[in-house]
Parts: sequence; C-alpha cells; structure tokens
Amino acid sequence: MVKSLDQLPKKKVLMLSYHYPPAIASGCMRIKRFVDNLPFYGYEPLVVTVKSKDNVITADDSNVFRASQFTFDAVALPDVLVRKLWDKCGFDSNFRLFERLLLFPDNAVGFVPSAVSKSLEVYKNHGYDLIYVTCKPFSTALAGVLLKKKLKLPLVLDFRDPYALDYHEKVPSYYSVMRKYMEKLVLKYTDYLITNTKGGEQLYKDRYKELNISVINNGFDFRSNCPELKNDKMIISHAGHLYGMKRDPDRLFAAMAKMQGCKILFRSIGDTYKGIMQKAKFFGIEDKVEIIGNLPHEQALAHIYQSDVLFLSQLPHVDRYFSVSIANKSFEYLETGKPVIADLPEGDNAELFRSYSSNSYVITDKDPEKVYLALRDLYGKWQSNSLKPKVNPEFIAKFNGRTLTGMLSDVFNSILGKNAL
Repeated sequence: MVKSLDQLPKKKVLMLSYHYPPAIASGCMRIKRFVDNLPFYGYEPLVVTVKSKDNVITADDSNVFRASQFTFDAVALPDVLVRKLWDKCGFDSNFRLFERLLLFPDNAVGFVPSAVSKSLEVYKNHGYDLIYVTCKPFSTALAGVLLKKKLKLPLVLDFRDPYALDYHEKVPSYYSVMRKYMEKLVLKYTDYLITNTKGGEQLYKDRYKELNISVINNGFDFRSNCPELKNDKMIISHAGHLYGMKRDPDRLFAAMAKMQGCKILFRSIGDTYKGIMQKAKFFGIEDKVEIIGNLPHEQALAHIYQSDVLFLSQLPHVDRYFSVSIANKSFEYLETGKPVIADLPEGDNAELFRSYSSNSYVITDKDPEKVYLALRDLYGKWQSNSLKPKVNPEFIAKFNGRTLTGMLSDVFNSILGKNAL
C-alpha cells in the first residue's frame, strides 16, 4: 500500500537519461513517467540529461541537470569520402567504418564525459543512493559504469530495447563482436537489469544467467476522455515515426486504394517523411493522406483521441520474424480502447494486443488481403455508427504509470535492502 508523501523516507536516485522532455522522442515518456511518480514511493529523482539549445527551463526542472555533448562532426567527412571511393571501386559502401569505430558504441558517446562530470557534481551537492540508467543510447550505460566504479553505488540499467542482442538491426560481424563485448563489460558491473518486454527478459536471462533481471513494461500516463465522434470521414491515425518507411503502411495504403469510393483518411501524426506522400501517390490515394508534423505529447494524444481507428506497423512484412519489441505507442493506443489495425510480426507486441484488445485486428502473416478485410469490416462498422471503443479494465490497472513506477521502486528497495513500503 502506498503511504502519504510525508510518511516516506527520502532516498535519492540519480536518473541518467539521454532523452528527456522537452525533447520529443519516445524514450522521453518512460523516464518522465518514473520521475513524476517516484516521489509517491519515497524516492527523490535527480535527472541528468543532455543539454540542447532547444531546452526551455521550467519550474519542473529544479531536479533536472543538463550536461553538454561533444559532437564529432569531423567524423562525417572522412566517412563520406571513403564510402564514395568504395562506391567507385564497386564495393558495398554501407559499412560506415569511421562512424562505427570512432563513434562507438553510438553517436551519443560525446555525452559520456560531461554526463559523468555533471553526475559527480550532483552527488557532491545533493547526494544520491543509487544510479539508474536508461538506454538507448547505450553510451549512457558507460557513464553509469564509470559512476558506479567511482562512487561505489549500485547500478540499475533499463534496456528499452536490446543492445547487442537486437536481432532486428543488421550490422557487420566485426561490429556485432564489438557490441557483444561492450554489453558484457557493462553488465558485469550492473546490479540489476530491467527490460521492457518478456521476450527481452528471456533473451538476457539465457545469456546472463547470474544477473538479476525483471520486466517493467512501458505504459500510459493519462486517462483519455475520448469525445463521442462524428467525423465526416473514418480517420485512421498513426502516431510517431515510420522510420523511413521501415514501419511500412504499404498494405494499408493498398487496401485504401481498393476502397477509393469510401470516406477514409489516413493521418500521420509526428512524421513528416516525404516518402509517406510518395507512397500515397503510388497508390493513387494522396487525397486520402494527411501529414501532421512533430507535436508535443499532449497534442499528439489529442489527435489519437479524435481518431476512429489507429494503425500500428512493426517491421516490413517482407522481412518479418518473431520480435521481442513492443512499440511504445501500443500502450497509449490500448488505453483509448479504440480499434487498432496492428500489422505486426509474431511476438510480444502481437500478444499484447491479443490479450488486451477485443476489437483490434492483429495481422502477423504476409497475406495482404487480411489488411483489406480488416479495413472493410471497420468501415462497415463506422458507417453503421457501431465503431465504439472497448477499454479493458485489466489493462488500465496493470499498465498505468503509477503502478509501473511502483514496480521500479520495488527494484530499488530490494537493492537498498529496504522492506517494501
């Protein structure tokens, strides 16, 4: 049972995260959720994150400390020159040698020195009892290890996605070896590893049998108040990035092309990639596609609430296999209870929708006809005014931000030798 704030002992925890608001990135939501809710469990979070020229300091930033990042722009020039030369010689130029060797483990490595320095400054001025690091980027984990060795404090790593065990990202064998070595080194100094899916947990339990590992899923932060909709078109929305069409709406667009006479609008919220409209023109549905640029989180959610149907794609259907990842937007989609066309590989994300949504369409195979049949069925329900949200109470109880943060506080309690509060 959660006690009142004034009854709770005050333990401080360093929260090291490259991504943090006001930046607009999916990685921001998880860390902000924990920061907002940890005080209810007796912890005071002290956030160290990257400094950006776009940062706007607010009253909520009193416990947020920003560190500069050294950028390696000079790396880009030799990398481009070598790749062009390689191209002319008829070889594959997509090896990114300079980038991968000099910006290892990723292009946020320039954040590590200042992150460590700023965190030591925070420790001197405020003190803290535990170090929590969220990845990606993986460079922040290096900063966490350096701080652990210096301060002799416990280290908790939170992998939002697998690193060396990320089988979706195709990299050269030499780079894969480098990443496995770095991951093994970092986890050697880790007291507790958190993953955000069951599949991710199993991957790391199989590889690191002595490591303490558990799952804390992503979730949602706000209960929606969806209006009674009467749109003049059936609006299908996708929130977030399509990552250069790696999350391909190809099959949905093909289905929309078959239903040219129908009142359907596809709305892309937060992605301005020009390939979306090029794809729409290919299918002859450019008048049925609307692109909205990057928005603050609350405004993006407002567009979701005003939609009739939501769309989710994960991995191209032509290169699809089992996935342990769950798209962060899945939880905010499910919170609304709106029907979702989930064009996914088998795995954790597909299972989440099967478990908690009775009105969604989970399509995991390569048959494009199933996307069309789902769209046709949804349109029929929209026409008859029977397309209604179905919120799952079990989902709401399990995946709200307060409950998930309670799980994180349990991890902290176990490490610091405290009884559950």
